Amino acid sequence: MKKLILPMFIIALMLVLVACGSDDSDPNTEKYSEKAEEVVSLLNEHKYEEVHAMFDETMEQGLSLENMNQFTPVLEESGDFVAFEKTSVDEQDGLYVTVVIAKYSNLNRVYTISFNDKDEIAGLFIK
Repeated sequence: MKKLILPMFIIALMLVLVACGSDDSDPNTEKYSEKAEEVVSLLNEHKYEEVHAMFDETMEQGLSLENMNQFTPVLEESGDFVAFEKTSVDEQDGLYVTVVIAKYSNLNRVYTISFNDKDEIAGLFIK
């Protein structure tokens, strides 16, 4: 009987761990990860007009198309884009806040891009 306790405990522990695992099958996670990576790609290509067209009204007023040129020196300092290292999506206050870690040849950058329920960009930050 004692020999069965340890294997049963291990099986029970495995079931609990599997049940508590994260569910990455949320369709919004995939959708907003792809949208955020698209935005980063457009920024890397200096296609600011296309990104600006994705802004909601508040972002349009807060960050003019002309002021988006301020991203150019930041992106040039980063070097050549290499890959997306990690992307995560969290829903907060009706927004889908997407954090993208992008690897560049000189520096890595962290993009925080928020989308509203109309899939418009409601926030954009680069660190």
